[in-house]
Amino acid sequence: MKDLRETEETCLSIHRVSTGLGENEEEVRWTVKCPDSHHVVELDTCEGCPHLEHIQRGAAGPERLQCHPQVRPPAPPPSDAYEPLLSPLLEHTRVDELMTQDVYCVDEEVIAEELAELFATRKVSGVPVLDEDERLVGVVSRADLLRTADGEEDTPRLHPERAGATASELMNASPVVVREGTTVPQAAAVMAAARVHRVLVVSAEGKVVGVLSAMDVVRWVARKACYAV
Repeated sequence: MKDLRETEETCLSIHRVSTGLGENEEEVRWTVKCPDSHHVVELDTCEGCPHLEHIQRGAAGPERLQCHPQVRPPAPPPSDAYEPLLSPLLEHTRVDELMTQDVYCVDEEVIAEELAELFATRKVSGVPVLDEDERLVGVVSRADLLRTADGEEDTPRLHPERAGATASELMNASPVVVREGTTVPQAAAVMAAARVHRVLVVSAEGKVVGVLSAMDVVRWVARKACYAV
């Protein structure tokens, strides 16, 4: 029998978290933000949920999910009411409402040459490093790996001293992170104190569920103030 507390059908985006294992192999897990718990969960969890309606799959994997959450999210205020409400909204908005959920990670044993190719092809400035239990153990950045040759400012090369090294040997073992559920002002304070432009968002189990950048925060503030960005 249908639960009378359920809302109308909700369509949710499914996100891909990839972990490079070396030698062109990767492990993929799919995540979605549960509208009931407000946490990012593994797609496998949703497949056993009684409120699941349908998972739409495409050529590259699952794309969207339809379900009937039990708790209806509060309706947003009219646009002309956003300005006086911006400060309270900011104080209570969590990082998982703004963060990017599609994250590419690497295994501890991935070597420097594979990391250099990853930075070149995916145009990223750093990648999280995961242990065998998929928990975050560090971050490797472009600066840890590459150097710019004289006269080739736009062509970074693998530093010869890094050749053959593994991600676990190259990584910063104390990455800047915030927990899922942290508020935006708290995350902004962490970024300011650490002098970084982005932080990794991890679950209670230490798994990477997203990345929050300073630009994500700036765009969110602009949109809440009714600017088109």
